Parts: sequence; structure tokens; C-alpha cells
Amino acid sequence: MLTVASLPRVEIARLRRPALQASGWLVMGLGVLSLPIPGPVSTPLLAVGGLMVLRSSVSARRHYVRARDHAPRLVRPLFGRFDAWRHRHRAPVRVSAKVLAAANDVAANDQGELASVTVAGNA
Repeated sequence: MLTVASLPRVEIARLRRPALQASGWLVMGLGVLSLPIPGPVSTPLLAVGGLMVLRSSVSARRHYVRARDHAPRLVRPLFGRFDAWRHRHRAPVRVSAKVLAAANDVAANDQGELASVTVAGNA
């Protein structure tokens, strides 16, 4: 019997992308079928399915980028918030220990000056 544990890692990687793409299309199909249902059921299904397809399909990503570049007024209301979120949540900026120590010293000095001004102002 063929199991995931018996497959080599390369075979799993080759099967993962088409499986992700097929499941994304399936989720999008469920979103389209759920359009007549009252309530916000179809919108999250369409969004999640679209993201799954965009992550797994090179041609879908190419069409999305082309549409985003040529018709930004149509695409930005749909995906603009996701793009903004994705760019905000990139890898964090790494700060060296010297810069962090200098920033902490400046903050400590500012707090000391602020405390002395507050005490002098209340007296």
C-alpha cells in the first residue's frame, strides 16, 4: 500500500502543489455555490480558495500581477488590503545590539528628564 511515509520527499513536494491548487479550486467552487445562502459565507470561501490557487499556480499569480498592474482601480479594492497586510508583516528588521543599547540609553535619559520636569511642575 502506498502511504505518505513510504514516498520520498521529492515525490511529496511534486504532489503537494497540484493538490493545493485542486483544493483551492474546490473551495472557490464551494464559495460560488454558497452565494445564494444569506450571510457572509461565500466571501471567506472565495478569498481562501483564491489565495490557495495564487500560492500554488504560477500562471494564476502571473495573471493576478498583470491585472493588478493594468487595472489597479478594479483590483485594489479587492486585494489591496491583503497586499498591504502582507507587506507590513514581512520579516522583521534586525537591529544590532549597539544600536539597541543606544536607543535604550536615549529612552532612559528622556524618562529621567520627563520625571524631573513633572516633579518640578507639581511642586
